[in-house]
Amino acid sequence: MNRYGRLAMDHWQRWAPNRTAELPDPTEFFTDLGAQIQSQVSDLARLLAGPDRARETYMEKVARLQSAIRAAEEVVMAQLAWMPQPELTLAEAREEWEQTRPSEEALISWAERIQDCPDLMPSTAELEDKATEWALSPQFLTSLVEAEIPRKFLAENQPAMAEAATIRFLREVR
Repeated sequence: MNRYGRLAMDHWQRWAPNRTAELPDPTEFFTDLGAQIQSQVSDLARLLAGPDRARETYMEKVARLQSAIRAAEEVVMAQLAWMPQPELTLAEAREEWEQTRPSEEALISWAERIQDCPDLMPSTAELEDKATEWALSPQFLTSLVEAEIPRKFLAENQPAMAEAATIRFLREVR
């Protein structure tokens, strides 16, 4: 069990002792949860850090990466591990979320509306808000709008969409 799993287990034992006691194998559960947290932290940190910057010094890069890791840990732990009273397993919560989450069709429609009327292109702030809402980068959304066929663009970028869906799920799960 990694440190994320141990932290989550300690937290759940304190705040949800009955739920923790009901787990068939708490060690396995928190080992798996810790691995999931580690994976999400890595994915989100990579997304937050972004690409290397031109003329960035080694120390600037280290600071940027460390900052991204700390922010990712805070987001993922707050959304995944620090649940005050977890009533559903992570898999159950994800299944429920998948049934109610906004469809990618909404994002496709948004891009097609902008293509039909370029004057509707959102401001930088609006684009950043949309990017935050969908857990995608503004550059990704700009590429979506610029794609000849937005639906095809999303199909070709399913790994990024799946990662974004996981990030949105983790943000919304309480």
